[in-house]
Amino acid sequence: MQRARSVKSFAVSTPVSFREHLFDRYKLLYDWLPADAAPVLDVGCGNGIYTQHLARKCGAAVGVDHNQKNLAWAKKEFPFCEFVFSNGENLPFDDESFGAVMLTEVLEHTRDDRQTLREIARVTKPGGTLLLSTPHRGLFAGLDPDNTLNLLFTRLSKMRIPKPGGGRFYENFSFDWHRHYGEEELRDLLGENWRVEEVAFGGLFLYPVLYGVENLIDSFGSTRSYWKDYRMLRRIRGLDFDLNFGKLSYNIAFRCTRI
Repeated sequence: MQRARSVKSFAVSTPVSFREHLFDRYKLLYDWLPADAAPVLDVGCGNGIYTQHLARKCGAAVGVDHNQKNLAWAKKEFPFCEFVFSNGENLPFDDESFGAVMLTEVLEHTRDDRQTLREIARVTKPGGTLLLSTPHRGLFAGLDPDNTLNLLFTRLSKMRIPKPGGGRFYENFSFDWHRHYGEEELRDLLGENWRVEEVAFGGLFLYPVLYGVENLIDSFGSTRSYWKDYRMLRRIRGLDFDLNFGKLSYNIAFRCTRI
């Protein structure tokens, strides 16, 4: 087991506000995060961009991910953070190591969501904070762009379309459907380890549609136009996210305290 107190500490040396670069779900959870919660654990940290925001706010952050390529990039770009190869179901840290844990758009991808939340509870200090966001089982959950596109590619792979030079298009494509959760389902998964302090809903129709457009820009847009268009779309998507559509919403977020 690793001890969280071995993580590097980082103090902001400039008055730059990094919060302005955060959008919708990430901005909400960042604002919920107590500034004195260090060290913070970012589960499913990807390339570490969000992790470094957490370190800048709290002073120390650890990111875990199961993608070695992402972690290698994160370690190079953000040396003031600690990055560890791990999945959420088996975290390599001592009990009660962290003052806060971020689980941002990750739970829906885990193989065992209940075990992931048990592990997070184990490594969180009593009185510590869990900040969780995930797709909600709302009115337009069926428009989830990732699930929709991956389902399309799955069907194309089954059509066995010949590829010039041999082989078939999408013949090696594999797809893991990610989940959408309801509020009561999440409360049940959290169990007796957590006290729910706040629940937030946001986004409806524009959110999944614009997210899908962003993915297309990401895949096919030029570098010059990409950032301009992407920022604009994110701002519009953020306006939709800021509206609470209750049980119809596309997104849900929880702020919890470790009991």
